Formats: sequence, structure tokens, C-alpha cells
Amino acid sequence: MAMDRLETAALKQRFLQRWANRHLGTLEHERRVADIADTLFTLTRPRHDLGIQHRRLLALGAVVHDVGRCDGEDGHEIAGAKMVLRDESLPLSGSERRALAYLTRYHRGPVPETGDDRILRDDDDHDTLRLTLALLRAADAMDSRSLESPRLVFAMRNSGRLRIACYLDDDSAKARKVYGRRKKFKLLEEILDVRVEIDVRFAEALSMVA
Repeated sequence: MAMDRLETAALKQRFLQRWANRHLGTLEHERRVADIADTLFTLTRPRHDLGIQHRRLLALGAVVHDVGRCDGEDGHEIAGAKMVLRDESLPLSGSERRALAYLTRYHRGPVPETGDDRILRDDDDHDTLRLTLALLRAADAMDSRSLESPRLVFAMRNSGRLRIACYLDDDSAKARKVYGRRKKFKLLEEILDVRVEIDVRFAEALSMVA
């Protein structure tokens, strides 16, 4: 039974990857976000009780979160959520479909209070989905489609400080501004009672340390 679940999860992951790739043409950003999200999941594990099913959902959310960009950047979170909800070819249960639509809809912009969104049902697990969303938003903040992807070094302190050193090959004001933003970490900070500290550095500093 465990092997069947693993095989089903892997097939679902590959299907959604192909689906998103057809709409976007590339999944480079999505794969990087998935890797960052998985790292954050592991680092913050002592502060949450999410299980393997939530880890898999987080990975799927990273794959589809930007799919609405096929219709343009403006409002892509809304367009993407509608695509997830309406495409009956997706091999998803009703709860999985709503969960991925929720992650897609709120991966950027304001996040409604628990129970106030129009996607999830009363019997959906609102609290764990909100935490999964917080991890996705934080991961998405550390990668960009239009800028160089930084090299990241993470450290989680027992005091609840999550430190992220962000090394850039090309030091620019725009990159420092984008990767230094903290607003997409606020939900994670609130839920897990952590303090995120971001240190954006020029990559030469990395070679000096090595």
C-alpha cells in the first residue's frame, strides 16, 4: 500500500509538471522554488507537525503556482487558480484540487483570514494549508523569473531565527531590493513564531569565505 501511494504521488507530480510546462514553456523557476520550499520545510520541522502528505502538496504547489502567467503577469494568481479548478484532466481529488487552487491563488498578494477564502470548504484542513502556503510564499520570494537566481545558505537557530544568506554574482540595486523584501515571509513568521533575517551579499564574499 505504501509503495502504491508513492507511485501515485510520483505519477501525479509528473503529470502536473507536464501540464504546467505546456502552459509556461519552462519550469526552471518552479523547480528552484520547489527545492527552496523543501529546504524550508526541513529546517522548520521542529516548529510544525506537517507530514509527508503536506510535503508532497507543497511540491505540487510549487509546480503550478505560476501557471496563470500563460495569460500574462497581471492577476496570474487568480487566473492560475481558475485553471486548476476547471481543468478536469488533472488527476486530483476534490480536496487536492481546492488545496492547489488555494496555494496558487494566494502565493502572492494579501492572504485572507482562515476560513474567509472562497476556495476551501469547511471540512478542508485550513490551518495546515495556511502553513503550507506560508512555506510556498517564502520560497517564491527567494527566486525570480527576471533576475539571476542567488545561491542561498540557510541556518535555523534554536531561538527561532531563520537566517538566509543570499549570494549574487551580479550585484545590483534591483536584485538587492527584490531578494531583500520581507513581506512574503510575514505569514511564516506569524504562524511558526520565527524571525526571518535576509542578508543579500555579492558572491565575491562567498569565495572569500571558502
